Amino acid sequence: MSVRFDQPDLARAVERLEVKEIDVLPFGAIRLDPKGAVVLFSEAEARLSGFGARPRIGLNFFTQIAPCMNTESFRSAAERAVSAGTFNAEFTHIGDFDDRDRELTVKIQSASDGGMWIFLRRES
Repeated sequence: MSVRFDQPDLARAVERLEVKEIDVLPFGAIRLDPKGAVVLFSEAEARLSGFGARPRIGLNFFTQIAPCMNTESFRSAAERAVSAGTFNAEFTHIGDFDDRDRELTVKIQSASDGGMWIFLRRES
């Protein structure tokens, strides 16, 4: 199955993949539960972001993993994804784990069983 960052049903397409397939996507994928705890943090995201092998599963994404993304605009988009049930937002965010000036394209989509997916694309 071909999965593209720009497809409108990205979350549903990724949910049909095995974790090992998500780990090798050309962009990062993070799945949060409704309270913001990390359920899945793809190996691609760990590598591309510079986050590496640090612990991540079960940690709160906004306070324990990426406090730089705990901003009003980013977090409110994420909270709308959970409360709306179905949500699809795309925006630009400046800052990455290993490069504070790096521009990211962020897509937040509702997960089918609650929570949300955060997809992050970095331009070369």
